[in-house]
Amino acid sequence: MTYVCNYSILRFLPYPETGEFVNIGIVLLASNGEFRYKIAPTRQRVTRFFPTLDYKVYLRARNEVDQEFVRLSGFFAKHRQEMGVLTSAFRHLIHPRETMMRFSAPGTITTDNTSEELEALFEHYVNHSFATKEYQEKVLERQLGQLLTASNLKQRYTEQRLGNSDYDVRFPFVMMDEAAAIQAIKPVFLGQNEPGKIYEHGDAWVSKVRRLQSAQKLALDTLFIAEPPGSSAPKLLKAYDEVTDELAGYLGVRVVRSDLPNGQLVHEIRRGIPDARH
Repeated sequence: MTYVCNYSILRFLPYPETGEFVNIGIVLLASNGEFRYKIAPTRQRVTRFFPTLDYKVYLRARNEVDQEFVRLSGFFAKHRQEMGVLTSAFRHLIHPRETMMRFSAPGTITTDNTSEELEALFEHYVNHSFATKEYQEKVLERQLGQLLTASNLKQRYTEQRLGNSDYDVRFPFVMMDEAAAIQAIKPVFLGQNEPGKIYEHGDAWVSKVRRLQSAQKLALDTLFIAEPPGSSAPKLLKAYDEVTDELAGYLGVRVVRSDLPNGQLVHEIRRGIPDARH
């Protein structure tokens, strides 16, 4: 059977003055009376977006809204046959309020499985399932370009393909000296949510570096700015460490984390530029 579902995105907005928020959950009411919800279990998404925020503020707000959802689940179950009552309660739940936890305007979708639909909405709006590693790396490249511009370095770099007629690799930021590459910088996304995916993407770059080194076409300094996993899960961190250690094992190759303060990132970039170019 197909059900019509109303849903809304739960957002955490600690500073109303800026209007910035992080999507942290989904609530859903189906036409068969089912009420479902899901909230992100970890705080990393929020603390990384709002680094100056005391994480306890978020945890307290999340626990309060979670308790409210538990209470509402009982109410919805008790009145499951009264769709008018449920619809009114759902609208009251997502009504705009001046609090840190807010809801998006409601959306409508049809499904024959409300549980799967909740997961799909959560993956899309909270976990950004549409954001592939290619998308993530474009974001990292854009951020790095902004940092280079702010540091008066951007004009020294161009996008180049390093290699030869048989094999070449794209680097978004390369400093050239006549025909030789002095420095090549590549943001790389290693924040996947499965160890196998981190190894897969990391190994692809290890292979590229190995081939360029064999052809003697690596830049004098190759700097990878690597996005680490958002989770502290040991298996993810182990995969990240193994990949970055292997990359850094090649002569002239360095790896730094993308979440370093901007000042440290600029220092690492400048460290690979010959003194004559400073």
